[in-house]
This record gives sequence, C-alpha cells and structure tokens, in this order.
Amino acid sequence: MASTDRLGGTGILPKMKRKKVADSCSHDEYKIKFQGLNIFIVERKMGSTRRTFLMDLARKKGFRVNDKLSDAVTHIVAENNSWNEIWDWLQIHKLSNTNTLEMLDISWFTDSMGAGKPVDIQERHRLQEILEDGKSSTVESLLCDERYKATKLFTSIFGVGLKTADRWYRLGFRTLEEVQAAKDLKFTKMQKAGLMYCEDISSFVNKAEAHAVGQIIEKFVHKCVPNATVTLTGGFRR
Repeated sequence: MASTDRLGGTGILPKMKRKKVADSCSHDEYKIKFQGLNIFIVERKMGSTRRTFLMDLARKKGFRVNDKLSDAVTHIVAENNSWNEIWDWLQIHKLSNTNTLEMLDISWFTDSMGAGKPVDIQERHRLQEILEDGKSSTVESLLCDERYKATKLFTSIFGVGLKTADRWYRLGFRTLEEVQAAKDLKFTKMQKAGLMYCEDISSFVNKAEAHAVGQIIEKFVHKCVPNATVTLTGGFRR
C-alpha cells in the first residue's frame, strides 16, 4: 500500500499540468514580398501598442519592418509629427543615409496596407515642414539644385517641354548659350523661334501692349467671322 502523509494524502505526488505555450510566430518567419524596402515606424506621438499592431500588420502583408532604427531603413513612417520634428530626431541617431531616407506620413502606410503593396509616394504622403522663419529648407534646397535650375531655364523656351529639357541637361548643357552653340542639336520650328525670340517672349507684357495685340487679332477674326467676339483673358481679364 502506498504510504500516506500526515495530511491524509497518498505519497504519490500529483502530476503537474503542463502549461500550453501559445504558438507565436517570429517576425523573421514572415515571407518578405517587397525586397529593398525597410520600414521603421516612429513610436513618438503614436504609442507602443498602436506601433506594435501596425508593425505586425505590415509584416503579415509581406513588408519588412525594422524594430530598431538603423542605416538599413529606407522608409520612416510617422504619425502627427512634422518634418522638422522627425529630422531633428534623426540627427540624434546620427544615421549615414539621412539624405536618401523617405520620411512619410502614416497615410502612405495605410494606403499601402490597403493596396497590399507599397503605393507610389505622392506629395500628400510626405511630412509637412513647419515654417518657423518663413522659409522652407526643402524648397530652398530645391531652388539651389542645378538640375532644377537648368530645367526651369530650358522649359521657359517656347516649344521646349520637360522631356527635351531633361535630355539637354543629361547631355551636359546648363545655359541657353550652350544650347544655341551646340552644332549637333536639332530643333523644331517652335524651338528655333523660341530661342530666337526668348527675351521678347519671356518679357513682361503690359495691358496696353496686350490690348494692341488684341485689336490686331480682332480685325483678323472679323474678316473671317464678322459677328465673332474677341476677349482678352487671363490676368488682363481680371
């Protein structure tokens, strides 16, 4: 017979029930569908619970989401943060790739989750900069960009669009003088006229001059359609 202890029970210890461990899937086990895309979600102003939920959601949909901020990150997603705030926060971490990072609003993330893939980044997806001194560093940087300045100059020529301006830039041209002096470039009739009369075309036209041109056009139109009405539009109409 089994011996009993002083509490009256048997000497056989009852088997302890083994606790069931819930199946957990490490985020490393999720299949990555979109290579070259590394997302980091900023917890600031979002909270850890919501951040964890969004990270898990993205991983289940095949996005790579980093737990920690590093140079491997390509896209930073923030909620209720300005561009300035995230930029200052990034400076503390001293990343080497801040110039190539995409700093995006949560709207890009939610749009991507809805589409099941990374959506094209639109202007509304970008973090907005707070203008503390009436200037935007992003705009200032763009205005000083060599490509932007050359493109703006070339497209000011009548008959030159973005495609042609970009081709001229890639060929190494930066000024109108360089373009006009190039012997291997071929121009359309409109471009030839645009280059020849670029100063006249780009100069300001006052109301008196516009009215004079309007009268010339009106006479010509009335020869073809006597009852036609010719009206100046645009800024002169206002």
